[in-house]
Parts: sequence; structure tokens; C-alpha cells
Amino acid sequence: MTSIKKIPNVLGTRRSNTLDQEREQFEKAQEASFKKATSDEEMPLKMKHVRNLIIGTFTDKNADLFWRNVGTTLPINTDVTAWKFCHCLHIMLRDGHPNALQDSHRHISRIKDTGQHFRHLTHGYGRLIKRYCELLVAKLHFHQHYPRFPGTLSVTPEELEALAENDANNYFELGVEMLEYLECILNLYEAVFSSLDPSRANSMTRSGQCRLAPLIPCIQDSSCLYDCIVRILFQLHKVPTKSNATIPSLPTDMLTGHRTRFYKQFEILKQFYNNTRNLQYFKGLIQVPALPEDPPNFLVEAELRSHETPVVVVEEQPDMPDTSDMLLIDTSETEPPPIPPHPNLNESHNGSLVEVVAERESLIEALHRELEAMRAEVQHARSEATHSEDQMRLRINDLESTIAELDSELLAERQSKESIMAQVEAAAASAEAVTLLAQEETRRRSAEEKFVKMKDVYQKLRDEHISLIRGKAELDKQLTVEKEAHHVTQQEKDAAASALAKLQAQMTFESQAHLTDTELARQEKESLCNRLQSLTSEREDMSEQIKMLEENLSQLNNKMESQAKQNTAKLLAVQNEWEVGTQQCVQGAVDGAVLVLTHTLSHFDHDAHTDIKCTPEYSLSYQSMIIESLESLAKACEDYQNDIHTAPCLITCITTSTHQVASFLLYAKATSHASPNIEIAEHLVYALEEFAKLSMDTYKKLQRREDSVDVNSLRKQFERCCLLVSQCEDRSPGEEDVALTVEREMDKMETAIKDAVERFTAMLENSRAKDTGTQLEVNESILGTCSDLMAAVRQLVRRGAELQKEIVDSGRGGASPKEFYKRNHRWSEGLLSGAKAVAIACQALMTAADQVVSGKGKFEEVIVSSREIAASSMQLVMASRVKADRSSEKLRNLNVTAKTISTLTGTVVATAENCRDKIAIANTLDFSKLSLHHTKRMEMETLVKVLETEKHLEEERSKLSELRKHHYKLAGEIEGWDQEVGATSELEEQEMIDF
Repeated sequence: MTSIKKIPNVLGTRRSNTLDQEREQFEKAQEASFKKATSDEEMPLKMKHVRNLIIGTFTDKNADLFWRNVGTTLPINTDVTAWKFCHCLHIMLRDGHPNALQDSHRHISRIKDTGQHFRHLTHGYGRLIKRYCELLVAKLHFHQHYPRFPGTLSVTPEELEALAENDANNYFELGVEMLEYLECILNLYEAVFSSLDPSRANSMTRSGQCRLAPLIPCIQDSSCLYDCIVRILFQLHKVPTKSNATIPSLPTDMLTGHRTRFYKQFEILKQFYNNTRNLQYFKGLIQVPALPEDPPNFLVEAELRSHETPVVVVEEQPDMPDTSDMLLIDTSETEPPPIPPHPNLNESHNGSLVEVVAERESLIEALHRELEAMRAEVQHARSEATHSEDQMRLRINDLESTIAELDSELLAERQSKESIMAQVEAAAASAEAVTLLAQEETRRRSAEEKFVKMKDVYQKLRDEHISLIRGKAELDKQLTVEKEAHHVTQQEKDAAASALAKLQAQMTFESQAHLTDTELARQEKESLCNRLQSLTSEREDMSEQIKMLEENLSQLNNKMESQAKQNTAKLLAVQNEWEVGTQQCVQGAVDGAVLVLTHTLSHFDHDAHTDIKCTPEYSLSYQSMIIESLESLAKACEDYQNDIHTAPCLITCITTSTHQVASFLLYAKATSHASPNIEIAEHLVYALEEFAKLSMDTYKKLQRREDSVDVNSLRKQFERCCLLVSQCEDRSPGEEDVALTVEREMDKMETAIKDAVERFTAMLENSRAKDTGTQLEVNESILGTCSDLMAAVRQLVRRGAELQKEIVDSGRGGASPKEFYKRNHRWSEGLLSGAKAVAIACQALMTAADQVVSGKGKFEEVIVSSREIAASSMQLVMASRVKADRSSEKLRNLNVTAKTISTLTGTVVATAENCRDKIAIANTLDFSKLSLHHTKRMEMETLVKVLETEKHLEEERSKLSELRKHHYKLAGEIEGWDQEVGATSELEEQEMIDF
């Protein structure tokens, strides 16, 4: 039995799940591809890395892994990295999984931040990155607005028509979006080509190709956008015909901006294609399409047939082998170790040049001898290593052949063993089989022993081979060291030679410099002597000039004192003249104010002015302005008395207050003409005259610049005038306020509708309590639809009141609501008439429904009443629509409610007719017991009744027409409508009948 101690305790690590390992490898591969694609090496993007990223989006069916790699490996380390990141993202959005566009919408802010980060760079890729980020954001926004477009933008004309849903507005907006997208592409093209040299000579360099490579997907996008824009503009310019009246088109003038913008972009796009087609870099990568010489004329529909869709063919880009993956040995040149300075070099710098040269030559000869010895040793080691390598290679070949023979023999032995075992099993009972088995067993043992020996020999040879390989590696290492030592020796030799040359040059330079300094010192001494003599002569000249300047200065001081006295006298004279002129200006302003007020008082007795009337409200609107102007006048007067320089402010206050007082006097006098109380009007005229005289006295005091000006008394007199103006309002109860009448009628109408709704609810509860079967179903249908109609009419009344309030507020100006209704009395009468008609129709519908529910009425009365409600409601809507603003939100709400009432009216009519048929079917006689004679007789009687009913119907219709004509005639005579209003009412009535 095996002991437990002999069992090896082998505990391996738990192996992770296979799927997790594959996922981890996949993520690592994606991260490596992203890092290689966005490396900082200035060269074109390698498409094999981008293809790996695109395959990753199809594997995950999204772009979350790509953006996760973007977050962990930021693409904004350098401008080259950011540029290649934008190129990689553009290709992924075009050729990646469709969900990649949706997943990238969340990262638009990251793209914008990348463009903002590099937009300040004036060199390199800064401006290009900003343009590319704008293009990517425009592409994402376009696909966000139109998600049915694929990333490649390649759609057929039928698909384009389906995307626009055959709507002109959709075509218009889609054209704007595509023009914006194409403009971003053209901006990127101009930025890229402006960064290259004019001859485009760097298009075959790695840096130039790095800049030009992103233009390939731009050419693909621009060709599809050009085709779609051309088809959209042709579609918008189509002229509808009788056969195709539903063609989505717009007026030609509205599309002028589209055409101008497209023609401008057409020229830039054609230049873009021509420039890229001529570059050698693009000839092997892409076939750039050719645009026509002239842009298409969208005003000619036939040119659409000659339009050819530009086709872009992208060749398979050969991927250069990744040198970073292929290089297994670092071949970069390592910095050689510094040459230590010779210990005697600095010490011998001050010695003679001969000793330095001799020492250098001896050192160089010693290094040469060492170098030759090292070369011999290296050559000897290299020959020995080559010889041992050849021997080992021969021995390895022999061992491999021996191993192959042993393997073949072992295979033959195994096959013979299997055959023997089969024979043993077949002949186990025979003695011969036993003997044969023993012999075979012996042979097997000898073969196994032989195999073990050969295996041992092979193991020894293998160990020797490994040791020889290691020895060869050590020899190679020593050879490398020797080479480095030789290189160092050579560098020391070169350094010594260069130092010797520098010393020789330095000594020559120093000797020349010494001679030059001596000559310069002699020349400088001579120049200093000459300079000293010239300075002495200049000093004598300067002393003479100083004496002359002092004499001139004393003369100028005397002149300045005399001129200062003269200027002071002139200044005093000018100041006196200015004060006199200022006082004259104030006097002129006061004279003008007195003249204006005198002229205003002269209009009081003018005959033509007696016909002018004004409302008290408008006259009192000047109250606050005059009070403010009087306060400003008092303050300006006080400032003028203290300082004459404030005269302009006083003149302004005098002019303003005079104009306002004169206007108030005229309007207040016109208000007295409209006063029903003559006594109050006379008092008002007298007060106005006193106010005007007091104002003129106040202005005259300002002219004389007296110490005090009493503005309070002037203000009290003005307030007394305002009080009398307010008492001139006509408060007689003879004429009723139209505004109150309209409000009262609207309240009555809403109350009637509210009562009708409550009455319908009560009737419905009573019917449910006492009726069953068909009668209950009929009553619920009638009362339910009528209740809905009443609720809609109630909503119409509320919205009509809101619209009426908006009309009055926006149309009355400075007048009151009463004055607004007086000026628009015809509109007010139409509004009152509509409100009364709605209230009467609601009462009629309530009565008719009550009669029908109680079994005493007819369904035709409900139909007529509901139609009358619709007509009255339309009358109210038309009356409100006359004065309302067409763009008013309340008017739109009122129209929606009117349409709802029309729909509910049709529902009531249909329900009444349906209920009438149900009652008729329920009350149908049983004809099963009638004979042939009685049946024929009843048929003839029924036919007679039908004819009589049709005749009676025609008579009643003609009677109804005459009644309506007579009704409108009487209404026009009573309410004072003219022919124009009557014609308008007939037109509104006809519209309501049609409605």
C-alpha cells in the first residue's frame, strides 16, 4: 500500500474561466491597437490597427471599449497624437458598427475639449486639430438628427426620398444640415493645404503624409454629401403640375440662399478634388472623382438627368511592417563613456609645447600597441569559436540522425509488441505461444535496455551541446567588450589629436592677439589726446553760450510778466461778456415762455377751439409730468441764484415746463367743452387763466433774479385745476356702459351654460333611477353627448372672454375700456348678439333634451338646438376674430375649441338620429298577422305620408329662409347696422351654415 507521505502535494493555481481569458486577451489586443494607432510618431495612420478597432466594435456591437481606451490613454498628450486620434475616430464612425455613432454622442464634449486644447497652437497641428474636431462634432450632430443615415452617408435616391418623407420642409432642413457638414469638410481641407509648402513637395515625406491621410475619408464623405445636396435642391426647385400636385417644392426666391451657398462650396470642392488628384501620395490610395466644369442649374429640371453621381474608389492600403515589433535587438547607438582627461595635460598646459606633443605621441603609440594585441586576441577567439561551432553543428547532425533511427526502431518494436500481444491472446492455450511469448519478452527487454542507453547518450550529447552554446555566447560577449574597448581607444586617440590641434591654434591666436592689443593701445592713446583738445575748445564755446542764454532768459521773463497782465484784463472782460450773454439767454427763454403762454390763452376765446373736446383722463395724464417739471424748475432756480454757470439747466427746465403747461391748458380747456355742468366748466376756465398768469409771473421773477421764487403757490393752483378737470366727467345715468353690458351678457351666458350642465346631470340621474332597457340607453346617450357639448361651449365662453380682454387691452391705447367699446360699437353689438344667441341656444337644447327624456319631445328638436349652438358659437368666434391678432395664442385656443364644438355637434346629431332609429325599431308594429290586402293598403298609406312629409319639409325650409331674412332685417333696423355690416353678417351667417 502506498504511503501518504510519498504522495506529492502539488497544488496548482486555480485556472480562470476560458471565456474570461479570451475577453481579457481581446481587451488587451484592442488597447494595444489603439496605442499603436495613436502613437506620437509623425507618420500616416496604419490601417491594420484601425481595422482591429473596427472589428472590436462589431464584436461588442458598440463603441464602449473604444471610448474606455480613449479615457485611459488620453489622445491629447501631443498634437500628433490628437491628430491621429481624430483620424482614427473618423474612420471608426464611418466603417464601425452602427451603434458606434449613438455611443459617441455622449463623448461630444471630449471631442470639443480636444479642439479647444490645441486651438491656441500657432504651429504644428493646432489649427488642423480644431478644424477636425469641428468636423467630427458636425458629423455626430448630423447623425443624431438623422439616425437613419448610415455612417458612410451612402444612400440611393429612393432612400433619400423616404428619409425626407416627401415633405418640402424636411428637404429644406436636410439641405441646410448637409451644407453645414460639407462646409466643415472644406474648412479642414483649406487648413491642411495651407499648412503645406506651396509646391506640395513634402507630400511624400512622413510628416506631410501624416497631414494628408485624413483627407481620404473626407473625400468619401464629401462625394456623398455633394450627390445628396444636388438631388435635394433639384427636388425643391421642381414645379408642381396637375398630374403631380403633391411634389415637395418651395418658391425660387426662398431658395436663393441655398443656391448661393452651394455654388460657393462647389468651386472649393472642385479645387479640393483637383489638388488631391495631382498629389503623388493619393494616386496609389484613392481614385478622386471629377466634378463638372459648371455647377448644375437647378432652375432647369432637365439637368437632373445629366447629373452623374461621383464615385470614389479606395485602393487597398499596403501596411508597412511594424518596425517596433520586428526589432529584437536594440541597435541604437549608446553614448560612449566620457574620455577621462590625462592627468598631465592640465599640468603641462603652462609648459612647453614640445613636451606636450612628445607625451601625446608616446600615449598614442602605447594605445596602438594595445589595440593590435586586442585585435589579435579577438581574431584568435573568433577563429576558435567558429571551429567549435562547426564541430558542434556536425555532432548535432549526427545525434539527430541517431535519434531518428532510434525512434524508428522504437516504433517498430511497439508495433511488433502489439502484434505479439494479439497472437498471445489468440493462442493463449498452446505451449508454443508461451515459448514465443517468453522469447518476445526477452527481446523487448533487450530493446528497452538499448533504448535507455541511447537515451542516456543523447542526454549527455545534449548537455555538451548546451555547454558549447553557452561558451560561444561568452566568447561573443568578450568579443563585444573588446570591440567597445577598441572603440574607446580610438576615441581617446582622436581626442588627443584634436586637443593638440587646439593648443597649436590657441598659441598662434594669442601671439596675434598680443600684437593687435599693442597697436590698439597706441591708437587709443593718440585718439584720447585729440579728444582732450577738442573737449577743451568745446568747453570755452559752451561758457560763452551760457552767458548769452542768461541774457535772453532775463528778457523773456520781462515779456512774460507784461503779457500776463494783459491776459488777465482780457479774461475779466470775456467773463463779464459771458455773464451778460447768459443773462440775456435766460431772459430770452423767459420771454419765449411768456409768449407761449400768452398765445395759449388767446386760443381760449377762439371759435374753432370750442368744437374740440377731450376726456378728463387724458388731460389728467399731464399731472405727474407738470409736477416733476415744477420741482425741477425750483431746484434749477436755486442753483442759478448760487452759480450762474448752471444757466443751461435753468433754460432747459423753463422750456420743458412751458411746453407741458401750455399743452395742459389747451387740453383742460377742451375738457371743459365736454362738461355737462356749465358752472364747473366756467370755474375750470377761470382757474386755468389764473394758473397761466401765475406761471408767467413766476417766469418773470426768474428773469429779474430775485431772492425767492414761490413755486408752491403755482403748484397749489395747478392741483385746483386738476380737481376741477376731474369733476367735468359725465356721470349721468342716461347712457348705459357698453363694457358693463358686455361683461353682464358674458356672465349671463356662462351662468346659463352652467345651469344647463347641472340640469343635464340631474336628468341623467333621474333617468337611471326610473328607466331601463332601450329607453335608459337612449337617455344616457342623449344626455351624455349634450353634457359634453355644454362643457365645450362653457370652455369656449371662457376662452372668448380671455380673448376679449386681450383685444380690449391691446386696442384701447390710452383710453378706458368704456371708450374702446364706444369707438367699436358695431363690434361690441356683434359680440353681444353672439353671446345672447349662445345663451338662448343652450336653453333651447336643455328644454329639447328634457322633453326627449320625458318622452314628450322630438329628436329633431335636439338636432336643431345643437346645430343652433354650433352656429351661435361660430358667430361668437367670428365676432372675436374680427379684432384679434392673427398670431395670438388665445385666438388659436378659441379656434381649437370651436372645432371641438363642431365635432361634438356632429356627435349629438348622430346620437339623436341613432336613438330615433332605436325607438322607431322598438315601436315597430308586428306585421306577421296582416294579410296581403292589408299589407298593400298600409304600404300605399305610408307612401302617401312620405309624399306629404316631403312637401311639408320643403314648405318649412322656405319658411325658415324667410324667417331668417326677416330676423336680420329687423336686427339691422333696431341696432343701426349699415349695409356693409349687413352684408358682413350675411356672409358670416352663410359661413356658419356651411360650418
